[in-house]
Amino acid sequence: MNTESTLEWIKAHLGPVIRQALQEAKEKTPDLLYTEEWIAGITMRETGELIARYVSRGLPAGKEVETLAPLMRGDYGRRSGDMTPQYHGYGFMQIDIASFPAFIRSGNWKDANKAYKMALAVLEDKRKYLQAHFPTLTGNNLECAITAAYNCGEGNVGKTIIGGQDVDTRTAGRDYVKAVWAFRNIYKGL
Repeated sequence: MNTESTLEWIKAHLGPVIRQALQEAKEKTPDLLYTEEWIAGITMRETGELIARYVSRGLPAGKEVETLAPLMRGDYGRRSGDMTPQYHGYGFMQIDIASFPAFIRSGNWKDANKAYKMALAVLEDKRKYLQAHFPTLTGNNLECAITAAYNCGEGNVGKTIIGGQDVDTRTAGRDYVKAVWAFRNIYKGL
C-alpha cells in the first residue's frame, strides 16, 4: 500500500470512528478545533505503516477495525526506567503508556472509538496548556503547536516558541507537523 491507498483505507474504515468520536467530544466541548482530516493525518503519521502492513496481509471483511485495533502498538524499545524493552505507543493514535498508564492498562486502547476519544482529550489538554501559556497563539500556528505537542509534549513546544524556533524542532524526525499537514491535505482531497 502507498500513502494514498493507506489514507483511503483510513477514510473508509476509521473515518466513521473518527467522526463519531469528534461528535461525542463536541457535545462536551462545542468549540473543539479538531477535524476528521486533522485526526486522520495524525493517525497516518503515527500508525500508517502498521495499518498498511496488516491491511495488505488481509483482514476479515466487516471486522477490519476490530481486528486491527489491538495490533496498533508501536515505539518499541527501552526507555530510561524500563526494566525491559516494551511498546510505548498504543492505539491508532499511539497514546503513550508513560503519560497515560491507566488508560493503556485498562485495554481501552484496543477499542478504536475509546482510543480516539482519549486522543482528542489529550489534544485538548495540549491546546489548553498552549493557550494558557501563549495566548497570542491562534489559527494555523495554534494547530501546528498542538500537533507538535501531541508528539513531543507541550513543554518542548513551549521551548521552541520561546526560542523562536519552528515547532517541529523537537518532534520525531523534525517533521511531524509537516507530515501530518501533508497527510491531512491528501485525506481532504479523497
